[in-house]
Amino acid sequence: MPAQLSTILYISNYKESTAPNFFIGSATGITRLNENDSIQTFNITIFYPIDPSIPCYIPKLTNGQVLSVNNCKFSLGNNNEIDV
Repeated sequence: MPAQLSTILYISNYKESTAPNFFIGSATGITRLNENDSIQTFNITIFYPIDPSIPCYIPKLTNGQVLSVNNCKFSLGNNNEIDV
């Protein structure tokens, strides 16, 4: 069941592929849950238009980037990973 979340993520394993009208980015986001270094893993999928004249309101992802994610829809995936 989809819900909304707000968190800070560390981006790793960013990869990009090409579709007819979009670049499709996929990455792993990691957040620390508590002081015992428990972590939660997020699977991130993002679509960027190939045509630069089309507005895009999502920042370009890179490995090592830290993002603040607010009011984002997500769903629970395999092995308690979260799909964003």
